[in-house]
Amino acid sequence: MLLPPATTAVTDQRRRRLRVRLTASRVAVVLAVVTVVSAMQRHLWGHLGFMHELLPWLVVGSTRLSFLLVGIVLLGAARGLRNGHVLALWLAVVVLVLSAVLHVSPHASALVGLVPLAGAAWLVHERRAFTVHASRATIRRALVVTAIAAVTLVAVAAVVALLARDVGHTRVDERVVAVVRAVEAVLVVGFLGALGWTLLAPRHPARLGRADHVRERERARGVVAAYGGGTLDYFALRDDKDFFFAGSSVVSYSVRGGVCLVSPDPIGPEDERAEVWAEFVGYTQQFGWSLAVVAASQEWRPLYEASGLRSVYLGDEAVVDCSRFTLSGGARRSLRHAVSRVSRAGYTTTFHDPAHLEPELRDAVLAISEESRRGESERGFSMTLSRLLDPADTGLWMSITRNAEGRVDAFVQWVPARSWNGWSLDVMRRRLDVEGLPNGLVDFTIAETIAAVGDGKAPGVEPGEGVRGLGLNFAVMREVLEGESESRLDALVRPLLQRLSKGTQMETLATFNEKYGPIWVSRWVMLDAPEFVASQLLAVADAEGVTEIPVIGRFFDHAGQYARSGD
Repeated sequence: MLLPPATTAVTDQRRRRLRVRLTASRVAVVLAVVTVVSAMQRHLWGHLGFMHELLPWLVVGSTRLSFLLVGIVLLGAARGLRNGHVLALWLAVVVLVLSAVLHVSPHASALVGLVPLAGAAWLVHERRAFTVHASRATIRRALVVTAIAAVTLVAVAAVVALLARDVGHTRVDERVVAVVRAVEAVLVVGFLGALGWTLLAPRHPARLGRADHVRERERARGVVAAYGGGTLDYFALRDDKDFFFAGSSVVSYSVRGGVCLVSPDPIGPEDERAEVWAEFVGYTQQFGWSLAVVAASQEWRPLYEASGLRSVYLGDEAVVDCSRFTLSGGARRSLRHAVSRVSRAGYTTTFHDPAHLEPELRDAVLAISEESRRGESERGFSMTLSRLLDPADTGLWMSITRNAEGRVDAFVQWVPARSWNGWSLDVMRRRLDVEGLPNGLVDFTIAETIAAVGDGKAPGVEPGEGVRGLGLNFAVMREVLEGESESRLDALVRPLLQRLSKGTQMETLATFNEKYGPIWVSRWVMLDAPEFVASQLLAVADAEGVTEIPVIGRFFDHAGQYARSGD
């Protein structure tokens, strides 16, 4: 698609639309609380005045129940308002007007009715901010929910009627009627909640078939090849990600539970960045998604914040400058000993294009991978490719370490990182089905790879002066733990975080990174409005792996391997 210029007017319009949705959602919650509180004010119901004369059937009990239902519906509509649903808008307007009508009386408390009336008027005035319509699939699900609820209510009523017919005592009949009303009220509330949750859920675009998704992935591969160069850019091609194309750029994302997770940063020409992000934000608004970016770079952070996202510091990525790396010195003592120990045991590391491995070597790599991850899928939404030895993934690099007899005992796969004139870690595995393997196999493999990159012998690495980088792991909350952050909040959190990390994988990974003397590159999680933080963190946890911390999930898995192997 052609990119319109990201003018200030267009950007402001989109931000205003988001603010209106957010404000409407919060106001709906406040008005729902006011409505429920009104229902609890007993003195209000002694002053129905002309409302009782106009509607004789209007009694205290039914009116209070109506207020409670109005409050419940408003609470449900708040979710839809935040997502920009047209249906939520008009539902909220109707119930707010109803609330205002129910407040009409000669009593002074009737003035409370002006509040929902004003809210309804404001929503109508801002109606252009609500553009999301329920899909046909959503409407079908809503009809199913309605049918189930209707059948359930009829069944309950029929059963109670049969029971009441067999009981002749008046007091028993009254108790039965009271129970029936309570059950019906619960069922009605449950039905309204289920119906609202179904209709007001964020929309999802039609899922692409396997062949269409592969075609989009290959189109994205072309963009990554032309413009991608960061340590995370190649991971845009994961199988569980979708692609948004704008101009010559691509945004890689995945929608989970109404949360749109973006990772890595959008890829494309630098002069398209503002336009691409503005277009993508507008795209998410069409579906009512909340938006989060996982492992955002410092370079993109101001643009994200300008669009209304909030940044949360996650940690620092370790990147080794291979052109300056040395095993000499006291700081490298433990690493130097590990490398020497494995080398004396007769191990060697060779380098390969994983798309063109010999069959025997390919089988050995796959066997180690299956054994070391114990049948689980590759996890790590932001920092793994999710597949191994796929013929479509050309241009990757693999370090394979074998013992003196030629048996493969460890391997590491790398993806291109041209911006660093080097490579970035994808996945690393070591053999677990053989006893007595020397400690330090993974360290040895990485050290040999650093040497190859530093000498300019690695493919895709330009010789000469300058950085030749090898991207490794994250150090979680490194600035906080190391005391480099000057924030008062960080100073308060630091002792607790240090205590909690003691003896954990977080501490293991920090030690693992530090021994390579890396360059530290800060990464951020960009989050939407505060009310979405919980759902967004759950979505990130689901994407990275349920038991893992966002972004660094795969490294926790690796840390477990180091702990088991002694590496």
